[in-house]
Amino acid sequence: MRVSEGSGSFEFRSPHGMKAAHSKLRTFAGIAIRHLQHFNHPGRAWHDLSGPQDTLTVVLAEIGGRCEARTNLHRPAALERQRPNHISFVPAEMRVWGYTDNMESVREVRLSFDRKSLGDWFGTDLDLSKAGNPELMFHDKRAVECARLLAAECDASDTSSELYGEGLTIALLSACFQRRPQKENSGLSVSQLRLVLDFIHEHLDLSVSVFQLARLVDLSPSQFARMFKASTGVSPHRYQLNTRIGKAQELLLMKGESLSTVAVATGFADQSHFTRTFKRVTGVTPHDWRQNRTRKRS
Repeated sequence: MRVSEGSGSFEFRSPHGMKAAHSKLRTFAGIAIRHLQHFNHPGRAWHDLSGPQDTLTVVLAEIGGRCEARTNLHRPAALERQRPNHISFVPAEMRVWGYTDNMESVREVRLSFDRKSLGDWFGTDLDLSKAGNPELMFHDKRAVECARLLAAECDASDTSSELYGEGLTIALLSACFQRRPQKENSGLSVSQLRLVLDFIHEHLDLSVSVFQLARLVDLSPSQFARMFKASTGVSPHRYQLNTRIGKAQELLLMKGESLSTVAVATGFADQSHFTRTFKRVTGVTPHDWRQNRTRKRS
C-alpha cells in the first residue's frame, strides 16, 4: 500500500486488512520523520514495519484496541509490554509485524535513518548495543513527548527553524540510543560558547543547523546540544529564537522598517510566520508591540 506525501510516497510493506492511510513527511539532517495514521478493516490486520533503513516507530494513539509489534504473527507480545505509547526499533530489512485485531486506527511517528547517521549524531554518546539490536514495545515518556511535537511539525502549514526540528529529533533518539553521559552538567568552555553565540548572532537571517554549530567546537550534535543547554539554560533553538525576537524588536523601533523587512532580516519565512511566532513569544503582535513602545517613548 502506497500513500502520497507531497512530491513522494511511502509504502506499507506486505499489508493485510488495511483500508487507508495518511502520511506527512519532514526531514531533519537526513532523518525522515513521518506522521502516519492508518485505518483497518474489521478483523486482524498487519504490515511489515521494516524498510531499507533502520526504523523507529512511536505509537501516539490507538483507537478501538491495542496494536503490537511482533516478530511472529501468531505470538502475542508479553503482557507487560502491552501498554499505550510503545516504541519499537527495527533494524533495516528485519521483518517485524505491526499487528492489530479489530482495531479502527493507529497513529504514530516513524523515523527512518541509516545506522551511520546515529554515529554522526551521537559520536561516543551512542550506545552501540542499543543501536545494533531490535527492541520492541519499550516505553520512554521523554521520547513520546518529542514524537508528539515532531508530529505537530509534520502537520504544520509553516515550518519552524531547522534547529527546532533537529533538537526534537536529537532528544527523541537520545532517549532511545544514547549512553548515559558521565558528566551530566558539563558545559561549553568560555571560548567555545563565545564562538557559537557569535555565529548565531551573525547568521540570524539564515537557517542554521545543529550540525553546523557542533562542528564549530568539534563535538557531535548530541554532545553539543547537551553542553549548550548546560551553559546557557536553554536549547540552541530557544536561544536562536530569543535572539531573533530581540533583534526584531530593535528593528521595529527603527523608523520606516516594514514588518516584511523585519521578518526577512531575522530569519522568518515570511511576515505571517514572523507575526505568529512574535505573538507566541511576547503575547502581542509586532504591530501592537511597536505601537505600545512608540507611545511610551513619545
